Amino acid sequence: MKPKFPQEHFMRRAFELALHGQGYASPNPMVGCVVVWQQGLIIGEGFHHRYGQPHAEVNAIHSVLAPNAATEALSRITGKSPQELLRESTLYVSLEPCSHYGKQPPCALKIIETGIPRVVVSCPDPNPAVNGKGIAMLREAGVEVTEHFLEAEGWEMGRRFFTNVQKKRPYIILKWAQSADGFIAAQKGLRTQITGAVLQALNHSYRAQEDAIMVGTNTILADNPCLDARMYHGNQPLRISFDLHGRLRAYRQQLEQEGAPNLHFLDGSIKSFLFVHEADKEHYAAWQTENLEICPISVPGTLAACMQELHNRKIGSLIVEGGTELLQSFIREGLWDEIRVFRSCRNLGSGYPAPVLPAATRVKSEEYSGETIDIYRNIPGNTGHE
Repeated sequence: MKPKFPQEHFMRRAFELALHGQGYASPNPMVGCVVVWQQGLIIGEGFHHRYGQPHAEVNAIHSVLAPNAATEALSRITGKSPQELLRESTLYVSLEPCSHYGKQPPCALKIIETGIPRVVVSCPDPNPAVNGKGIAMLREAGVEVTEHFLEAEGWEMGRRFFTNVQKKRPYIILKWAQSADGFIAAQKGLRTQITGAVLQALNHSYRAQEDAIMVGTNTILADNPCLDARMYHGNQPLRISFDLHGRLRAYRQQLEQEGAPNLHFLDGSIKSFLFVHEADKEHYAAWQTENLEICPISVPGTLAACMQELHNRKIGSLIVEGGTELLQSFIREGLWDEIRVFRSCRNLGSGYPAPVLPAATRVKSEEYSGETIDIYRNIPGNTGHE
């Protein structure tokens, strides 16, 4: 049968499906899968919905066997069962099928058992438990495999997972809002609304896509932020901050003495994670609750140690929202993958300066109601453009 669409169409559809798992699949990768009968008709689709649940390939195969409207119609026309249709189909998947038993059985084995004769894969899986073994298992069973198909696009879609595996840390996004003349606040320690309602709502949607959000002690004390995604229906990221010098502890004691409400970060409404100095950990023992975890660390190499700890706890992606001192520390240590600068159309005239943008490649610029978002990537070897 002559293809209705080029193969790129089917793989890009797999990429689209994979993104439906954003904010939920981590620490597993986002993966999408499409089953195409004789290169002409999509008869099954699937993506990895949530960590611990069936993988994209299994969901796509099950969608064929259910059966769905497409396979029911095709079965009436051809007289073939869904199982027979699968044995005449090609499976397109954004990431190499797994070959090991984890929370789910191997997807490569499921493909083999189903009898699908051809598989097209975008990206190899760098996870040492897979790393070519899934491809090898398929080929040993006689499955025709095409590798590295639209691989650059597949890497872009799965960049969080690849960063986790290769760099042993979360994918790190630095975000700040600045005025047209380059300030993030009217003065240090003063809460200043920089952007309008549209970008605020968009920022909440960005938060819902990631595993965690981090701010520094200064931001907690100055802004008392909620650090949630309340303006967007989706995942609530883990909240992360620091109290390496006991400033939050002292402020909380003051609030208790005054009978004032607790800081939002410490209110237990959302899972939160607080790094404290190893020598002071006993002072925080009573703070530990189901939704507030205390993590003692030594101060030297703080950020790198924190990122390692988050990686150990399977935090796959992190948004750092400031202020300038914390953001500049990440930039200085090279601990970033993406920067999102929200630019207001108004001037402050003076104030607390925004971080200094490092050498970076701007990959996108979008305008909303006169305000813009510039997105930069830390691409090895680039010399920047600004």
